[in-house]
Amino acid sequence: MVGRLKPALPATGFTLIELLVVIAIIGILTAMVFPVFAKAREAARGSVCMSNLKQLSLAILMYTEDNGGGFVPAMSPDNLMRWHGVRTSIDEPFRPEGGPLWTYYNAKQLKTCPSFSPTSAKYGYEQGTGGYGYNEQYVGGSPASWVNNAMYVPAKEFMIMSLADTVMLTDTAFVDCEGKLFEYSFCEAPYYEFFGGVADPTTHFRHNGRANVAFCDGHARSMTMATTHTSGFCPYGEGTTPNTAEDYQKVRLGFLGEDNSLYDRR
Repeated sequence: MVGRLKPALPATGFTLIELLVVIAIIGILTAMVFPVFAKAREAARGSVCMSNLKQLSLAILMYTEDNGGGFVPAMSPDNLMRWHGVRTSIDEPFRPEGGPLWTYYNAKQLKTCPSFSPTSAKYGYEQGTGGYGYNEQYVGGSPASWVNNAMYVPAKEFMIMSLADTVMLTDTAFVDCEGKLFEYSFCEAPYYEFFGGVADPTTHFRHNGRANVAFCDGHARSMTMATTHTSGFCPYGEGTTPNTAEDYQKVRLGFLGEDNSLYDRR
């Protein structure tokens, strides 16, 4: 018996068109999934940052308890000390060792927000804060006057009417007039009480559009931007065009409230 011939098997593999379709589908799925991964990664970084900020706020409260109810000074008149460190020259970054809070937290990594990557190191007099800023106008200092260095005198706990509603620390940054972010030691309220002027924003909403905030009673939470505005001046980058409110919005710098009520002592 003559055997029957087996039919030829169909050709396998992709045609060029099918391959291009698969590549296109993979590209679409990647574009859909990557933003989800990015947000999840930022959420994780935000949690680490929140833990850092919480521990820094507790360090300040321990300092306060050991110093007659007085909060840690935000800065010194000679600009060689900030709440987060010290230095021997105004051209140097601040070192945490020897700073007023060092014995209370004793870990450099607590002052580094994992989501903050400054794009400028030009302004060395503020380097070393790691992305966190202190309420220097109402907590670490006074909105009083320059006379006898009164503005450098920090608040005492009894002076702050509602500790749970008064900002102590936030994520911070500042931007020069070239659009480059750098470290900044203070979270500015929208307005300068003593000078009666408009402040440029320094609270940095870098965690998926939110900023981590610690309050004077020690609790911390994530908050959204309420507003932003510009002073109309350009203190960094002489001879350049001042930043606009839109410029600050673009780099996610703003304020937690429309006025100073979240920052002041009342």
